[in-house]
Amino acid sequence: PRYSPRTRTTAMPVVPISRSSADQRAGRSGRVAEGVCVRLYSEEDYQGRPRYALPEILRANLAEVLLRMLALRLGDVSAFPFIDPPDPRAVSDGVRLLTELDALEAAPSPKDGQPATGLRLTPRGRFMARMPVDPRLSRMLLEAREQGCLEEMLVIAAALSIPDPRERPLDKAAQADQAHAAFKDPASDFAGFLNIWQAAR
Repeated sequence: PRYSPRTRTTAMPVVPISRSSADQRAGRSGRVAEGVCVRLYSEEDYQGRPRYALPEILRANLAEVLLRMLALRLGDVSAFPFIDPPDPRAVSDGVRLLTELDALEAAPSPKDGQPATGLRLTPRGRFMARMPVDPRLSRMLLEAREQGCLEEMLVIAAALSIPDPRERPLDKAAQADQAHAAFKDPASDFAGFLNIWQAAR
């Protein structure tokens, strides 16, 4: 997965594996007996690939990491000794998102009249940090509780936290679409998840 701070979306682009991943997979061919690994690309292609995959912290949404760090009082993220320090733009994006979700606020200055220094969790942010889900989903759950629709939102949050539960085999795509049509809701894809959940129950 690759997170884009510009669009605030996570995409799953198909990219060549790194050389270390290719070597690790080749090792599986001889794990329990003699084996052969046949790669469907050239040696030049293999040599042109990066040695290691890009660390996840450099390609992920950092909002959840920042929320946990603040909840654990690990200090300023810019001073934290990461093995691979994240891009400052990704950190700024995470702070901006958490502020929009009302999870962060400017920490008051120790001296009255001085500008605020640093950030701190809001009461809502402390609650969100205790939930093991993406901050956007935890914020939706808190709002759903206030709006009286928590049970429905729990189903939707669960569906958004996993790969799509609807199976669509390539050789039976038409049959799958026909089976899924019974659960579709013209007003919302989320309502479709609720329909699937109700049918499964």
